[in-house]
Amino acid sequence: MFLRVFLRYRRTFILSVALLVSFLFMTLQVRQEGPLVDLLERGLVLTATPFLKLYAAVTGTTSRLWANYVELRSVRGEHLRLEEEVAALREQVRRLEEAGLENTRLRRVLDLPAARDFDLVAAQVIAKDTTNWFKTIMINKGSEVGLQRGLPVVAPEGLVGRVVEVMPGSAKVQLLTDPVSSVGALLKDQRVTGLVTGDRGQTAIVKYLPLLAEVRVGDVVLTSGMGGAFPKGILIGTVTATHRKSGALFQEASVQPSVDFGRLEEVLVITGDRGSGPPGAPGGGGR
Repeated sequence: MFLRVFLRYRRTFILSVALLVSFLFMTLQVRQEGPLVDLLERGLVLTATPFLKLYAAVTGTTSRLWANYVELRSVRGEHLRLEEEVAALREQVRRLEEAGLENTRLRRVLDLPAARDFDLVAAQVIAKDTTNWFKTIMINKGSEVGLQRGLPVVAPEGLVGRVVEVMPGSAKVQLLTDPVSSVGALLKDQRVTGLVTGDRGQTAIVKYLPLLAEVRVGDVVLTSGMGGAFPKGILIGTVTATHRKSGALFQEASVQPSVDFGRLEEVLVITGDRGSGPPGAPGGGGR
């Protein structure tokens, strides 16, 4: 019975004993009873020392754990901040790289011979329609900069096509691979002329080549300048195959355009021969 009561109220009992011992110790110290005081003091110290050491160890461990936790939270916050900065810097680098590539492409466009000989309007491609039925792109310049239907469109690699529709702020360009397009062509080495029209897919074909002309794979095809629609000498592409039909009066040749229309991003619209008016006008770029 006593043991059960002791276990139930052990904290109160221990605290009472500790207070009693402390009171007794102070009483004896006041009375200056030296030997007994020393004995009790040593006993109290010996009894309390393990608990004091345990308390100090627990307190020190807790303090270190809390300090480590606070430091870990701080390090984690710094890590997250650095990750955000790295992501922002990577995005900035990507934008700068893209701006550098765009600048390089624009310099290539402006380095074209046409840039020295003609009045030009630089434009960006904003939409593409390269289905089997329609071969067109949209550019971000239109009537506000003086664009008109029929104006030639070029890229650093060569001929793109012509403007077929103009609106404020945009224009539609018909690619030379459109089956209904036609461009006067000249084989650079053979010096024979024909007519380039769009073929299926991303290719074109030169029609009405002289039957006796020695057309070879790899021959360079340029604009002929005939008809006044396109200036002479703009690169169209290279011959990839020749076709001679039995009984035909002319031969044909397949052409791979020099421009990769799937990757086209910037173009130049030729608005006229400098000081002479638009292509096709008297004295203009179609001479």
